[in-house]
Amino acid sequence: MADLNHEVKKVLNTAWTKDSVFTEEEKQRVRNRIGTSAVKGRKKDYVPKLLSSAAAAGFVLLIGGIAGIQTDVFNKQNGQETVIADKDFYPGLTEGDMLNNWKLNGFEKDSNGRLSAAFTGKTVVTGTLDFREKIVYFQPDHDSLKLLPLRDGKNIKITFNETDQEMLKKVFGAAAPIKAEGVSLIIGGYRAAEGSVHQAEVLEVAAPKEPQLEAVPFQLVLNSNTELVLREPLNHVYKEFSLRGTDEILRGLSPSEVFQLYLFAEEIEDYYTQYALFNHDTDIEKPFPALNDYLNAISESPSIPEEQTLLHRVKNARLEEVIIDDSSAYISISEEDGFGFGLSKNSEGIWKVNWMPTQ
Repeated sequence: MADLNHEVKKVLNTAWTKDSVFTEEEKQRVRNRIGTSAVKGRKKDYVPKLLSSAAAAGFVLLIGGIAGIQTDVFNKQNGQETVIADKDFYPGLTEGDMLNNWKLNGFEKDSNGRLSAAFTGKTVVTGTLDFREKIVYFQPDHDSLKLLPLRDGKNIKITFNETDQEMLKKVFGAAAPIKAEGVSLIIGGYRAAEGSVHQAEVLEVAAPKEPQLEAVPFQLVLNSNTELVLREPLNHVYKEFSLRGTDEILRGLSPSEVFQLYLFAEEIEDYYTQYALFNHDTDIEKPFPALNDYLNAISESPSIPEEQTLLHRVKNARLEEVIIDDSSAYISISEEDGFGFGLSKNSEGIWKVNWMPTQ
């Protein structure tokens, strides 16, 4: 209450300008009127009552105005009307304050009475770009929400001005509605609204980081004649697969292990098993649709010097298994020449050999 009394006095002093102070001439005129009113009967009571009512009404208005300072969204500064926050929209935040490394420039109110807070800053956000019904929306992921000028628990989506939206459509080829996940944008000029749709300026479309590929070295096992052999249990897997040809036998093998099965079939000229090790998914184009096509191609292929054969090269190379993603991998045979052997998972999630794997 003491603070309110102090605020009342402050507003009264501000509102009571020099022109409102009685001059001596005006004081004398009032005294004369009071003296004259004393001999006119009941009318002498009217003026004080009216003045009291007016003063009370004025005081109520002043109190209401002061209280309004705490909840209204307008404030007079230098003759101009600017918007300030109320108790429900960014409470306690004033111009110049920082929120998650974003600086508050101020508050604005549109013609419909909706508030927005303008922030200056810059950050990289990742999320889903959703282009529906001619408007591009961006849904930040959970971690990116923490980088925006938002209160805890706020879940929003971001839209952009017309120029930025057209740019994003071109970058992502959005001639038709799309939904692209894992999109990274560098944004600034953030405008937070009372609702769940905010706006920002696209400073740059951040290029996705190339995944760090891990190369795992492995060695082939050669006998005294430099012939390739298979250790157990891989040797047992080969025998089972060569007899039954069922992909399920290969489940759980790594790309490097399937590669060794392929090489062993080459070593012992078991082209039936080698053919079965290729990826035979129905949606994959096969240069040799049938086993006989493959066998005929091998028998008709011209002979090449031994040092140029795949077997010779791998026996004298430092081999590495490189997993590109969940469904593709290659065996690095010569890093300098970029020579490798490709594999991929089939529709059942089993690693198989790519057709023309060394191309």
